[in-house]
Amino acid sequence: MQADRFRRFGVYGGGVFFTITGLSGQFFTLYAQELGASTLSIGLLVTLRAVLPIFIAMPSGQLIDSIGPMKMLIVGAVSLLASLILNATAAGIVSLVLSQFFLGASIIIMASAFQVLVSTGDVQTRNEYIQKYSMWMSGGGMLGPLLGGLVASAFQAPMDGYRAAFLTAAVSCAGLLVALLWLSRSYPHPDDKAADVPLEDILSVRGVFASYRRGMDLTGHRPVQFGLTATFLIMYIQSLYNGFLPLYMDSVGYTTMLISVALALNGLASMAARYILKGLMDRLPAEYILTGAGFVAATCVLVTPITGLHVVSMMATVIVMGGAVGLNLPLSIMIMVDAVGETERGKLMGLRLLVNRVSQMLSPAMFGVLGHLFGLSVALYGGGAFLLATMFGFSAYANRTRSLRGS
Repeated sequence: MQADRFRRFGVYGGGVFFTITGLSGQFFTLYAQELGASTLSIGLLVTLRAVLPIFIAMPSGQLIDSIGPMKMLIVGAVSLLASLILNATAAGIVSLVLSQFFLGASIIIMASAFQVLVSTGDVQTRNEYIQKYSMWMSGGGMLGPLLGGLVASAFQAPMDGYRAAFLTAAVSCAGLLVALLWLSRSYPHPDDKAADVPLEDILSVRGVFASYRRGMDLTGHRPVQFGLTATFLIMYIQSLYNGFLPLYMDSVGYTTMLISVALALNGLASMAARYILKGLMDRLPAEYILTGAGFVAATCVLVTPITGLHVVSMMATVIVMGGAVGLNLPLSIMIMVDAVGETERGKLMGLRLLVNRVSQMLSPAMFGVLGHLFGLSVALYGGGAFLLATMFGFSAYANRTRSLRGS
């Protein structure tokens, strides 16, 4: 069945995409540091990858609904390839700035399109493929850092190793782009002339504002509100951790390969969490699981300066963090997609990833300032305490709205 074929491609193609970003992304902060960027500058650089997506998230979702996910995947792959080439050839901060804009665009477009591909069909089929996609996404997050670590460790000079990792990722991205172009020929693209909103209107200034208004209308559904809020908090935590964990581990003496192993274990734990998800959902409401995962992830941030002093406890913390984050993606998508129609899935995924990008913009910026002023350990303590307090507030709000709904 053709629908199953493209759902499967959404699963495996998503795994390849996250392998590519994981292969190179772990080295960006270290690479920027080698080029002379301060902790504050690195925080702002990482923030930049979320700036452009804030402006294109909803139009991208609208375009996915109008012209189909395969065409948008091609656009995203071209943007990712441009980002990787800019990183591999960077001689200063300007190239890194541009690379983050392209990377941000690529992630918002490709992640949304892959999620739309796997979110079709009846509820059982949809949930099955969402879980598979989440597992392969985590698999990419595990395999990518390992491959990147092997490539980078083959060079004596760290800078040469980082550049080689970016080049390896660029070659892999080119292969993915070729596969997308070939598969797109047989995909049943929607007729853009029959779309609710004409293509030229989506791309106009007024159309961009209208797409955000239509996307915000989806927040009238309580499941969408809950899924977006939970996603914001846990993606804030993940962005903080992934962006600055390599810097922290480097500062306390971990080797490049150990840093890569830690990030790979994080991805492996995230992947393994999918195997216990069904059992958890049979015993607990999805909202409880999401809230609990947020508490665990925030605690991991808080204790990292302590556990990071020993390699075994550091790896254990990274594994627990990965498991907590790994539960979020499939659960938040499942909760939200059941609340909207199939023709609005692109807008919904665009809205979800817009929230992700806002959290990933605020997180490194705030953490970069704290790290610059007080050091990475103090920033982790402060960030963890803030996130725990926020999770308590979110939990109280969720319980209150649940009580009001039941009364």
